[in-house]
Amino acid sequence: MLALCGNFILSLGLTLEKKHVGWIHSKRQRLRMQPEEIAWWGAGFFLTNIQPVFNYFALGKLSANVVAALCGSNVAFTMLLSSWLLKERITRQKIRWIALLTASLAAVGVTQQPSEAVFHAVAFWIAFFLPALFTLGALFSLDKKWHIPEGLLLGISAGSFAGFMVLAMAALKMTEGAFSLHWLASPYFYVYFFCGIASFLVSQFAFRRGKMNTFAPSYYGLAVLYPAIAAYFVSGIAVVPFQLVGFAGIAVSIVFLEFS
Repeated sequence: MLALCGNFILSLGLTLEKKHVGWIHSKRQRLRMQPEEIAWWGAGFFLTNIQPVFNYFALGKLSANVVAALCGSNVAFTMLLSSWLLKERITRQKIRWIALLTASLAAVGVTQQPSEAVFHAVAFWIAFFLPALFTLGALFSLDKKWHIPEGLLLGISAGSFAGFMVLAMAALKMTEGAFSLHWLASPYFYVYFFCGIASFLVSQFAFRRGKMNTFAPSYYGLAVLYPAIAAYFVSGIAVVPFQLVGFAGIAVSIVFLEFS
């Protein structure tokens, strides 16, 4: 329940940022000083940054891939909030795929498995650099006529970074223990913040270029899928076939949500 509350707070924060991002004038790199818009955008920014606190406590009882899977509830939250606050229409076809996505997320989330008390540093760093390489490729391809939806590319990029924050926090807790000043000397502490900043910057860029309903499915889908899959290699989590079916359902629903 605590993790779900945190996910709703994150969805609300992102929706408020999208709704009030207009105060950032990207054409001439100037700021249009609109106090009310800035205040609401700032409120959204604040909400997105307190959500990790909920994940920190959730990781005390749940494995990293389950905490990441519960982040998928943001898809339903964001669709509802964007319909209410952004007046974006949700088609019946999208509702069907949202239903499949929700069911798949539930299948992943309720299947808890014990995690071996191990941490594979090499796998962690490989998993960290993959989103960075994808982001560079995605930004390069935006001006190319490859007919790939921008929301899909930017959502995958931002979502991978956002999801990897769960693994960075898990790495901190496993290598350094509970929160303390020792965290400041750990590289995983800075990886956590780098991923947060990278996800934030890509998200703001995406908000200026497309609709929330285009960006959200790939963002939240990868925020679930990427750390959940990487956790098998980084944290030594056992493979459960039923969970793999859930992951497949998540991937399929993300694709059809993008193109429906």
